[in-house]
Amino acid sequence: MLQTIRDHTQGWIAGTIITVVILSFALWGIHSYFVGGSNDRIVASVNGIDIPRERLTVAYERLRRQVQMQYGANQSITTKDEAALKNQALQALIDIEVLKQASVHQSFLISNQQVDAYLQNIPEFQINGHFSVGRFQELLASTMLSTNEFLDLIKTTLLIDQPKLGIIFTSFALPQEIKDTIALVNQSRDIEYVNIPQQIFLSQVMMIPEERIKQYYTAHKIDFMTPEQVNIEYIMLSQKDLASKVNPSDSVLKNSYNENINSYTQPMKWKLADIQILVSEDSSQEDIVKAQNKANAVLVALKNGESFSKLASIYSHHLNAQQWIILNDVPLELQKAVSQLNKKDELSNLIKTNKGFVILKVVDVQAPQVQTFDQVKNKVKEAYARQYAEEKFAELREQMANLTYEHPDSLQFAAKTLSLPIQTSDLFSRDKGGKDITQNKKVRTAAFSNDVLSLQNNSDVIQLNADAVIVLRIKSHMPSTLLPLKDIHKQIEDKLKTDEADQRAAQFANNLKTKLIAGEDPTHFIAVNHLTWTNVGTISRYSTKVDPAILDTAFRLPHPEMVKAKMTYGIAKLPSGYALVALQSVKEGTVTDQKQYDIYAEQVQNSDGGLEYQLYKQSQTKKSKIKVYQN
Repeated sequence: MLQTIRDHTQGWIAGTIITVVILSFALWGIHSYFVGGSNDRIVASVNGIDIPRERLTVAYERLRRQVQMQYGANQSITTKDEAALKNQALQALIDIEVLKQASVHQSFLISNQQVDAYLQNIPEFQINGHFSVGRFQELLASTMLSTNEFLDLIKTTLLIDQPKLGIIFTSFALPQEIKDTIALVNQSRDIEYVNIPQQIFLSQVMMIPEERIKQYYTAHKIDFMTPEQVNIEYIMLSQKDLASKVNPSDSVLKNSYNENINSYTQPMKWKLADIQILVSEDSSQEDIVKAQNKANAVLVALKNGESFSKLASIYSHHLNAQQWIILNDVPLELQKAVSQLNKKDELSNLIKTNKGFVILKVVDVQAPQVQTFDQVKNKVKEAYARQYAEEKFAELREQMANLTYEHPDSLQFAAKTLSLPIQTSDLFSRDKGGKDITQNKKVRTAAFSNDVLSLQNNSDVIQLNADAVIVLRIKSHMPSTLLPLKDIHKQIEDKLKTDEADQRAAQFANNLKTKLIAGEDPTHFIAVNHLTWTNVGTISRYSTKVDPAILDTAFRLPHPEMVKAKMTYGIAKLPSGYALVALQSVKEGTVTDQKQYDIYAEQVQNSDGGLEYQLYKQSQTKKSKIKVYQN
């Protein structure tokens, strides 16, 4: 059984689980688990194994980046958020250490061969179904992990997941448990309801005492403050503007063209035909050898003058011989062979692929063609201007930062030195920008910062986007003020009337519910208020026929038989008022065929397995000696 479980670590079920875990660990910065200085101050220990502060710092930083990627770079992280993220990162490091030690103690092992096999089957590192070293290195660079760190990460993850997979794969669900789950999930209920709109009571005469309006105004002054507003002046440095001002001479452009001639060369093109001798995934070694011998025989026949098209009609092929393609269009496993074909009618050697054996023929070929300067002059100018602007932008950005820092009480000196106009925005508040750059939250955050708003300094350089930065300062400031009562008297009165109508609607619903439970006939009570019962009929718990609040209330009500009543009743809060919901009967859920039953059985089993694993984690944590030191 244990070996079967281990074998499943190469399967799709384990793959799904482990991929999620690995990617999560990478973002948590768990690679720092495998490195780090022993001289760092310790933040925690698990059974005597220390967790240095450096690991926590890296884990926190990666978690913080993950949060900012999820919610946007403009989303600020408060001090409270930082503390929560640090605690979350530390807990993750502790959990991993606990689970790793538990796996080792229970004699679980992961070999280097398993790590290598798993790595090559991670879809994110594949191109056209094959492991790509280039893709692997590209993605690895974005996580700032070394190859050894990532391999250690996979090894630890697979090690930790062995007990988890063992628990999941050996969990089971009893027939009665499955039956009860089906009965509950697929349950249907016969309901009706009466809608009690708030508008009925709003249309009634309501007098709100003046004193009550004043009391509400006094108690909720913060709701009636005008927003604090400012407008700013700013200087903007734009890479696009810099590029538009570049006007190089033809000689400069020709030098740039010659230096970057490869960028203006059309790549080599081929029209290719192919013959494939296929081998199935479950073929034996003997079948593979037979296929290779057959492919070699075909290649010999072609070299002896046999018609390629005739043989291609016998065997499988997938390339369109009428279509021009470049090397990047060719499947990765064929690229090396294609790059060596440069003559019309040339045949490749036998190429082994994951599907069998392939022979290529060059139907036609075009050598690389260098475009003349006149053909690509505009492209050369555009590329030159872009490169110049990028270099100049970096230089001027640094200069802007220095000038505005050295002269913090004005933008005039920096504007004059850099030949940039001082622009002015409309008024805006902390939460709402105008129709200009103040729509950018980073601009509003900087404008309302203490350094800019209170101390009247220039802001730091603010990156608006990849091509533009600004420095701003406050031009004018309008503090928040309390609106006079006379200006919002009607607003408060309407609010209090709405609250009163809501209370009356709630009271009406409760009175109606009481009458029904007592067995009274509420027909007259309902008719007088021009209400009607809506008979919904039998619905499932996922029905869209009624408001979600009504559906939720209906499925929370007790079964009438359980309380020995003809019907049970509940009240649902709706956006426009209330609804009194009546439950008449309950029908237990069933399934129509064995396939559906098996799906439920698997879901219950997985749920039980997940719960068992959580209990396993809790037990391992409880048994461990964990010390968390004061930060």
